[in-house]
Amino acid sequence: MTRNISHLSQIWAGVTRPSAGAASPQTLALATVLGCALLAAGCANQEQDRNLEPAQVGLTPDVAPIFDDGETQLFEVKRGLQFPIVQPDPESAAALESASVEPYAHKPWVTNQDVKVQLSWTLSNLDDKEHVVELLIDPWNEFGRYYPGMQLTNAENQEFKPNSSGIDDYYVLDGKGAGDSSRRHGTFTFDDMNEMAIDFATVQQLIYDVSIGNPPPLPGGVRPDPGVMVDPLPTYANHAFNFLNRSYNDLLIAPYIPTVIAGLTGVDFGFRTSEKATIALDIQIEIVDLGRDRVQKAGSSQVLLPPTDQVVTVGSPVPAK
Repeated sequence: MTRNISHLSQIWAGVTRPSAGAASPQTLALATVLGCALLAAGCANQEQDRNLEPAQVGLTPDVAPIFDDGETQLFEVKRGLQFPIVQPDPESAAALESASVEPYAHKPWVTNQDVKVQLSWTLSNLDDKEHVVELLIDPWNEFGRYYPGMQLTNAENQEFKPNSSGIDDYYVLDGKGAGDSSRRHGTFTFDDMNEMAIDFATVQQLIYDVSIGNPPPLPGGVRPDPGVMVDPLPTYANHAFNFLNRSYNDLLIAPYIPTVIAGLTGVDFGFRTSEKATIALDIQIEIVDLGRDRVQKAGSSQVLLPPTDQVVTVGSPVPAK
């Protein structure tokens, strides 16, 4: 299946040189009226920038491992953060429900053209010893929240490894006595978070294609062993979410990028280690409404879009100990 993908942007080009000579009162009056009208229209569609309250999640040594196969332990903490996206009015909701848009249940209320998001973060090691920490950010949209699950890497020995999160990166944190090197901080930019929204929509499209009997081929033409069921979804999902692979030039996933990208409505944020530790993660979200009135204004009582209760995953759930 091949889809044509077009990215349209509104471009205003050119400059109008003012006419020489004095303008008549009628011309000035008309210009004033038009200017005020344009100003009012522009103000109604201005970007609105909102910084959310900081959020934190922490790991302590008494947290049990989420995975333990006798050789490897994984300790993970995560927390959900819903963005202040307003709920559509009944008329708008009915119009959305009546429109069919792949791969979603209906036309999205929020797309990546309506809001943009930036996430700043700080990881702090509160132990004396060094730790390697895997930072994890997973996307929500109004149709689901992503849960990476596990990938079976060796069926005979029942060996698993976690699938990639929406954003997934490793950092070395020195012990707390080392000063600044005991912390790492950074920002996932508007472009980074938009890429995560595109990647999530792509994974949803792949899952939809499988549901209608049109699964993607195994990458690279790999032939599975006869009689062995091979699920290609984790390979495609992990490839899409890999931070080095960008949707605008990724030939593997290009055929599966939807023409409509549902916007981010929240994230699960957290981290993972392979040993007991005392670590904290702080994040700060900046969310910008691009003039479509999708983001609740600070101090407003507008009703928020309910968080989705649908979990989107590939591979297997975390195996029981």
